[in-house]
This record gives sequence, C-alpha cells and structure tokens, in this order.
Amino acid sequence: MRGTSLFEALSRLILFWLVYTLASPGRHFDPARLVVGIQSETMGGQVSAMHVVIHVAGAVAVDETVRPSAGSRVGFPQPWEKTISAPAGDATAEVDVTVEALGAAGGTPLLTRLASTHFVPGAAQLLRVQLESRCMVYPPTPTTALAPGRTRVPGPLSGPTCTAPSTCIMGTCRPSVVPRDGLEPYAANWPTNAPDRCKPRDGGPPDLQIGTGQTDYRALTSGQTLQAEAGPQGGHHIWIAARMKNLKQTLTTTRIEGVQPDTGTTIPPSTFVFTFAPDQGGYCKLYGLRYQLDNGGIDYKQFLGKPLDIVVTLTDRSGAIAKNTSHIQVAPTLANP
Repeated sequence: MRGTSLFEALSRLILFWLVYTLASPGRHFDPARLVVGIQSETMGGQVSAMHVVIHVAGAVAVDETVRPSAGSRVGFPQPWEKTISAPAGDATAEVDVTVEALGAAGGTPLLTRLASTHFVPGAAQLLRVQLESRCMVYPPTPTTALAPGRTRVPGPLSGPTCTAPSTCIMGTCRPSVVPRDGLEPYAANWPTNAPDRCKPRDGGPPDLQIGTGQTDYRALTSGQTLQAEAGPQGGHHIWIAARMKNLKQTLTTTRIEGVQPDTGTTIPPSTFVFTFAPDQGGYCKLYGLRYQLDNGGIDYKQFLGKPLDIVVTLTDRSGAIAKNTSHIQVAPTLANP
C-alpha cells in the first residue's frame, strides 16, 4: 500500500510539473521568432554608421544606430543581428526593416535598404539583409574649372534611386518583400553558412566565363567589338559581365584589368565586391560592371578603335581563384558622344 501511494504521489508530482512547465508563459518556446541579420559588402570606408528601424505589425520595435567598433575597417560592425518575437495573438505579423548607411558627414543616407516579411508560426527564422556597395548613391560631383593640362578624375559610380516599397538589390530596383518560404531557419553561424547556389558541396573546380551586359549577362566572342559610353560622373566605360560556378555567391572579389596587346598599355584595375545572381546550368552571373577606360585619369581615346585584352579574376572568401581573359575590340566612337 505504501509503495502504491508513493508511486501515485510521484506520478501526480511529475504530471503537475509538466502542466506547470507548459502553462508557464516564460517557460515555453516563443510561437514565432525572427532574427534580422544584416551583412555588408566592403564600402570603402565611406559609411560611418548604420541606422536600423524594424516595425512589427506597424509599430516600431527597434530603432537603433550602430556605430563602428574600435579598429573597424568597414565603417560599422558586421554582421549585425536582432531577435524579435511575434506579438501575442498574431503569430504571422508583418515585419518591415529599413537600413540606412550613413556617410561620414551624416546628412542624406548613402544607401537605403528595405526588407519586408512575416513571422512563421512556431519557428525561428532568419531574414538576411545584404547591403551592396553598387547600391550606394553618392552626392553629385561639383563641376569646377580645371587648370590647363589637367584631366578630370571621374567620381564614384552611383546606384539607382528606388521608390518604396522597391529597394536596390543587385544594382537595380526590385521588390523588397521576402516571402516566408524565402526565409532561412536561424543558425548561430548564419554569417558563414549562407545557402550558396553558386558553390555547392563537391561542385568541382572554379569555372569563369567573361561576358558583357548592363542589365544581364551576354556571352562574348573572341574579337567582338564593344562600344564605350560616357558615364554620369565623367568617365568612359565598357560593360563587363562574368559568369561562374564553384565560387561563393557573396563577398567574392571581382577584379578587372585591361591591356592593349599592341602597345602593352595597361588600364588600372577596378575591383568590385558584388553578389552574384543564380543562372542556368548551376552557374551564377554578375553584370552591369562599368570598367572605365580612363580609370585613374588616363586618356581613354588611346583605346578607341583598338584591340583590348580584358582579364577578370575572381577570388572568394575561402581563397579559391578563377581567372580568364577575353580578347575584344573597342569601337572607334562612343555610344553617346
């Protein structure tokens, strides 16, 4: 009898503990959580702070200005994350994120990135927000008179100005909405474990193809003629694109350099750290790269009407490298003289 009573008492105690644990509001798993994770490409030291505002169901949940840590080379700490929970009774509430990259002197943001999504009931998801240097909008370069014999050095190239709710992604204005099936399950090492369609596991050696195109990748043939254009900041450029596989999709460095084969004259290289977009056949593509023939202030006219060897080198975060050369012909006239 005493053994039976003790067993019943222990059973009741365990049952009470289970009911208390499940019923206690502070002890069960949140019905829905979202981690906003922000990563940034290299901004060349142009950004001094990052202003983040997060709305949940239309109400401000986070309003924070993130400033650089001591010794930071990128202008502000990265990566940055913030965990938010769904409001009571609304496990699918909308979340709206606004990130502003502020310049050294403050004022108008150099970049504004928007992202909107919804909580997923019973799950902890990651909303990954990528800041891209090709989306930075610089103030107009002031027009000043030059001394005789001086050459104007082209200013930095600006990205597009998008009207909300669109936002700049991959250098163009695109919808800012991220569907719930586009979110990732949260993991503590999310900055380095991003799903990568460009470099799958055991994908083989890197492969690089050089192309052209402002709004998409187009393959180049040997000796193909490209026409240079006058850019908005005073430079003169040709459009270069790249197509690759088995290199990281984000934070891969793209280096472009040009050599005139007849004279050996070189154009100072341009380096970009842009995110690649998925393409067919397991490849990823990058387009809209302005390669300035007068980079560094040299005379672009010496390249008009002559052959040019374009050398593209890709280096990803793991140190993997792909390099290729394309032989083109520069048209004798500008597309927009």
